[in-house]
Amino acid sequence: MKKFFKRFWVFIPLVLAALMFFILPHFPAVTEYVFSRGVFKVFTVPLGFITSLVPISLTELVVILAIPAVITLITVLIVKLVKGKDRRKTLLKAGKFTAGLLSIGCFLYMVCHGVNYYRYPMEKLMDLDTSQKTPDDLYNACVTLAKGASEARAELGIPEDEPFKFTKSLYTELSRADDGYRPLVDEYSFLWTSVWRQKPVLLSEAWSYTMITGMYFPLWSECNVNTAQPDYAIPFTAAHESAHSRGIAFENECNFLAFLSCINSRYPEYRYSGYMEAFVYCSNALYSYDKELWRGTQQYLTEGMFLDFGSMNKYIDDHTSKVSVVADSINDTFIKVQGVPDGTLSYDRVTELILAYYAKTGSD
Repeated sequence: MKKFFKRFWVFIPLVLAALMFFILPHFPAVTEYVFSRGVFKVFTVPLGFITSLVPISLTELVVILAIPAVITLITVLIVKLVKGKDRRKTLLKAGKFTAGLLSIGCFLYMVCHGVNYYRYPMEKLMDLDTSQKTPDDLYNACVTLAKGASEARAELGIPEDEPFKFTKSLYTELSRADDGYRPLVDEYSFLWTSVWRQKPVLLSEAWSYTMITGMYFPLWSECNVNTAQPDYAIPFTAAHESAHSRGIAFENECNFLAFLSCINSRYPEYRYSGYMEAFVYCSNALYSYDKELWRGTQQYLTEGMFLDFGSMNKYIDDHTSKVSVVADSINDTFIKVQGVPDGTLSYDRVTELILAYYAKTGSD
């Protein structure tokens, strides 16, 4: 038994991860209260606090350092295979080392993020009715969102013939992502976290060719933001990644919390970003239902809002490439593996939650 354990202990974390992957989807209550509100918080809260103290993206740093590290390890392995007497033993050690890293990585991923796919859905956690709404409901939501964006932009004092630009530093703007969550945490305590710094990625321009605007790295509870995208969209992205650090895994739910936190922020740039991004999702959905109603929403958009939407369209056109297609395919597959059948299309399901929120609050 001791010999067996010594030889195969590296697979124990992988087995535990597999058990969580296959069993927890059938027990959402256990996942919610034992893992998402318990184990997940125990692991990520202190970790997130520590990594938030570091102003640079550790994820970006590790990715950059990983390239020479992997090349060095492969070189060392080749040298040992060439000069060593027992190549089989060398390969077994290398294989065990690699298997151990992957095994521990899978376990940490499940504990620090993966289990959150199996907790209660947002509509249950926030008592929202996500039953199908009418095109008129969608139209009214679009009008509300457009008016909210217009008011926030006016508060910012940006001339209508100029695109939105931050007046503070990126670090200052990103540090404000937590502000809109504070009133939400008072009502929904499961959203609390210690992550308060969203990290700008220095290589954002290159990263843009993957069309990924943000990334939450669960192994050290770090929120990374692509800052090459138009400024108006950055607060929403920061708030989206912050939702992941609070134990929310599904992308549509993170989009919803990003919207909700942004419109509850004291900072108009966050409110503007939240209303603008939510309008895009809702207006796209309305367009597919009723093009005539969709045309009616356009009168509520200001010249400045059209200008900002145009800057996003240009950003997308400039960075769409074969790399972005491959990256989207990988992301789509990854999300589907977590048990989300529609993959990256799940981002768009945020409209159901926004409509449910407006129905609950009675907003027009």
